Amino acid sequence: MLDQVMKPTEEISVRDVFGIDTDMRVKGFAERTDRVPEIDSTYKFDPDTTLAILAGFAYNRRVMIQGYHGTGKSTHIEQVAARLQWPCVRVNLDSHISRIDLIGKDAIKLEDGKQVTKFHEGILPWALRNPVAIVFDEYDAGRADVMFVIQRVLEHDGKLTLLDQNEIITPHPSFRLFATSNTVGLGDTTGLYHGV
Repeated sequence: MLDQVMKPTEEISVRDVFGIDTDMRVKGFAERTDRVPEIDSTYKFDPDTTLAILAGFAYNRRVMIQGYHGTGKSTHIEQVAARLQWPCVRVNLDSHISRIDLIGKDAIKLEDGKQVTKFHEGILPWALRNPVAIVFDEYDAGRADVMFVIQRVLEHDGKLTLLDQNEIITPHPSFRLFATSNTVGLGDTTGLYHGV
């Protein structure tokens, strides 16, 4: 479990770390955790995309990166997170991801030798409670019921209401949200993904 009070404290020079000609500085974490992606020392950063991702981390803005399949959109976000030592998890919004996967569900557990029903939190409530960047891959391919769950979290203060638990989750101050997509709803220039 990530520390609930963990916050970025280290000033990172974008010029020194990412090789981009700017005076921008971004805060990162002092310590690496097991959720921080590994650094690929050979990775080359696209300046405009990198600055957009860094703005997401620095100013708690929601950022979506759009581009062709397999061009490294998610890897770009992960490599920025790696250098900021920011914990990061990826969720692929394929047709198998359901609302229950995101929110959670009741599960039967044993406590003191007795069966009890307890709510088992999904990835989204967990991420909201922790200093972590969540990356929704294939955002444009998500099912409608899943997208409605994510909708409220897209706002800056992005609180999530768990109706079954009668709880409202306020995001951790170091929670960040990113998304990747192959299209913006009109298909790409090759004719793929039309209607997605």
